[in-house]
Amino acid sequence: MRQSIDRHPERLKSILMDAEMRKSFLDNAPNNNSKAVKAFVESNAGNALKTKPKGYDATHTDIDLLRLRNYTIGRKLKDDEVLDGMDRIANLLACMKPFITFINSVIMPDDADSDDSGSASGTSNENEDVE
Repeated sequence: MRQSIDRHPERLKSILMDAEMRKSFLDNAPNNNSKAVKAFVESNAGNALKTKPKGYDATHTDIDLLRLRNYTIGRKLKDDEVLDGMDRIANLLACMKPFITFINSVIMPDDADSDDSGSASGTSNENEDVE
């Protein structure tokens, strides 16, 4: 996640800037990139690193995102939201889809997305011969 955020922070930030995402999951954060990111960071701050992650500069533009250990979105539903039908839940799940797709592309990338993934050494031994 950190590598992806370091290389392409706009991917996550554009998802967080979505109007429905901000309304439903980020406490109605204003239509402002830094406010939406701040709301997201605050919602995941409980388990964040106290200092910068190893290998990153403390003055990195996105250090608050890089310090996170969890990258989650969620909210509590009121009883009437659950009892009034599945439309509201379906809308919330639809709003979450870009976020889930992003997380999945980082955690389980397709071959086309492999620039954000890979082993720690950057090598693969899938096709190596064993003697």
